[in-house]
Amino acid sequence: AGAAILAQGADQRVRDVVRGNSWQGVPVMDAVAGFGNAWGQPGVVTVSAALWLGGRHWGNPTVSVVGLRALEAITISGVVTKVLKGSFGRARPRVSPTDAWDAEFGRGFRFSNGDYESFPSGHSTAAFAFASAVTSELSRRGSAHTMGIGTATFALAAVTAYARIHTDAHWLSDVTMGAAIGTATGLAVTRWHATRPGNRFDGLLLGADAEGAVIGARFVWR
Repeated sequence: AGAAILAQGADQRVRDVVRGNSWQGVPVMDAVAGFGNAWGQPGVVTVSAALWLGGRHWGNPTVSVVGLRALEAITISGVVTKVLKGSFGRARPRVSPTDAWDAEFGRGFRFSNGDYESFPSGHSTAAFAFASAVTSELSRRGSAHTMGIGTATFALAAVTAYARIHTDAHWLSDVTMGAAIGTATGLAVTRWHATRPGNRFDGLLLGADAEGAVIGARFVWR
């Protein structure tokens, strides 16, 4: 939240630069923005579901758990973001390009077209939630691929954040707050499960891949 407040002071300047002629209409930048938008939605949800279901199908517990944690983080952070969007009622830069803080409490709930749901960025929230959950879970499991995957996923999340500014859908502070919510949620989700191995949620969605499931089976056998 503090970072978003600081970023708000640069909202107008950053938009003016990114929306300037030197950044717009450039094929490479437009392609980057297009990819970033797609990665934020529906990319991270699709990849998370593929990891979860694919891991279960091919018998890879780490992959299935990582995918499920990412789905959880994206879902929870998405609910938080949706509530904040409606509550702040901030106009998107394409709607109010010269007023970086055109906001009215509750206005986001009154309009169905999304024009007043700028703060925070949902795409950025999802992308950073994915990166945070995946990296945190891999780190907890001591994976040798943690640094490489973490670098890649957070870099993709940053591309998504840029894409939202490039396409005039969000201000800098919108994507900053989204990044904070997503990152915090990913860490919280993995921490919650780490302290509750073998919980019912995992037992239902992971089956034998859930931590504690094998131990429990052996205990019954004995």
